[in-house]
Amino acid sequence: MRISFFLLILAVIIGYTYGYSCPKPCYGNMCCSTSPGNKYYLTDFCGSTSACGPVPSCSGALYFTADSQRFGCGKHLNLCRGSKCVKAQIYDAGPAMWVEQDAGMMIIDASPTICHVLTGGSSCGWSDKFEITATVTSLTDSRPLGPFNVTEEEKAQLFIDHEIAMAQCEAEKTCNGFDLE
Repeated sequence: MRISFFLLILAVIIGYTYGYSCPKPCYGNMCCSTSPGNKYYLTDFCGSTSACGPVPSCSGALYFTADSQRFGCGKHLNLCRGSKCVKAQIYDAGPAMWVEQDAGMMIIDASPTICHVLTGGSSCGWSDKFEITATVTSLTDSRPLGPFNVTEEEKAQLFIDHEIAMAQCEAEKTCNGFDLE
């Protein structure tokens, strides 16, 4: 009886500490859901394979992310930390759902260049807890890939543009794992 009670208490503590659970798992080990409030932790990666075609080089100033299972291959994201933002292109899928579960929050996996621009650091891991917002760009956004700054009003417009772009990709079934249904 005491062991059962202890295990119950332990499960509750772990649940509060690591309360993240993916609402829409996909591809066996990833999460297709987008984050409420568009908030994510930032991690960096440099892969040798890509779910979306050619593998980008990790040398030089390149602005790319994973998360194609959420937003779609080739789409553009605006990643912001405060007023500092980076426009990036989605080249890959990921991260694995277990990484997000360990972090306790959804993650945007991005190029080392994006990590450096948004944090000033040389690497970003989930345990660093670098919180960012990620929004899909509007179809009319002509801003080039790379860093830019925003005012509060401009940042609010990024969120409006994101909602419109997500509604369109959901209608076209090109994001949130719709190709699985």
